[in-house]
Amino acid sequence: MKPLHFIALSLLSATVVASCGNSASSQVTGTQSGTKAIATSGVVSSSTSGTNANSAITSKGTTDNLAAAKNAGKAVFLVVTGMGATETDKAMMVANGANTIYKNAVILQMNRDDASNAQLVKEYGLSSAPVPLILVISSKGFPTGGYILAQATAENIAALVPSPKLEDVYAAINNGKYAIVAFSKKSFTDKPEVLKECKKAVSMLNNEAVLVDVDLDDSKEANFMNQLRIDKSKLSASLTLVINKQGQVAGTATTIPDAAKLVEAAKKPVAAGCGPGCGPAGCGK
Repeated sequence: MKPLHFIALSLLSATVVASCGNSASSQVTGTQSGTKAIATSGVVSSSTSGTNANSAITSKGTTDNLAAAKNAGKAVFLVVTGMGATETDKAMMVANGANTIYKNAVILQMNRDDASNAQLVKEYGLSSAPVPLILVISSKGFPTGGYILAQATAENIAALVPSPKLEDVYAAINNGKYAIVAFSKKSFTDKPEVLKECKKAVSMLNNEAVLVDVDLDDSKEANFMNQLRIDKSKLSASLTLVINKQGQVAGTATTIPDAAKLVEAAKKPVAAGCGPGCGPAGCGK
């Protein structure tokens, strides 16, 4: 799996959090080897491993518990501890609070110093991360962000659980594909042609891309749009974003896009530091 870029700034968090050049960010962003671990200033990227937690999933080790959560379609609030960690109980309380807000999740605790977790620690770049920290793993098994305890609250941890469409974008990036994201709704007369051009672009990219169709009126996707700074009240036509394989917003189009230009945008290098969280208006706009 390729490193994952969080499209989240306030949105998702971690991954793309560091994308707008916020090197002092306290959020965790991506994970390295399999989903990217972009540790930004004092924060570490995602990891997976653990013991058991506060749910029906209480099997063998962290890896097994994570697999069980994924199979059950549940997100995971993973509390990472290790030698020298203090206030682990407080971190667990924060995770429990997040679970109260987002109920379709389980809580797992992982000791990074346990030899059985060594591969996971290496894979997600947790060896030197400050602990305790709380990471969020999506229902499809993708790390989507995290916070060190000093910055973690039940609210911002719960907010790192991606919406269904955002998770589709994560899946695309982790599978080494581009994501063409169309934001529209039934009342927009341009929607059929927009989707037609987007599907054409996917085909032109030799199926190295996925089309993610987002309904602007879907309340479950509100946080996704907020993270990308999309104000649906100001849209009178569809909006299409091209997200490259590095998780960066590489191009935008209002109303009906041109398939060839979507392809061009996908393949064009983007200056480092402008990830999905930067949104259609550009970094910090």
